[in-house]
Amino acid sequence: MNDDQTENRDALDTGQWSVWRQGDDGNRFVMAEGLSEAAARQMVAEFEARGHKQLYQASRMR
Repeated sequence: MNDDQTENRDALDTGQWSVWRQGDDGNRFVMAEGLSEAAARQMVAEFEARGHKQLYQASRMR
């Protein structure tokens, strides 16, 4: 993949990810949206590292 293709892929990826949280009661809600994949995954990792019982997930927005 050349630099132009990488930049185009990165531009398309920006702002298309959301982070969800699922609580102990099973309810899910969006914590953040409009993130890049890297930012969404980083946010999930940071919350998981805190040791809470909730589940966190990065998802591509539709």
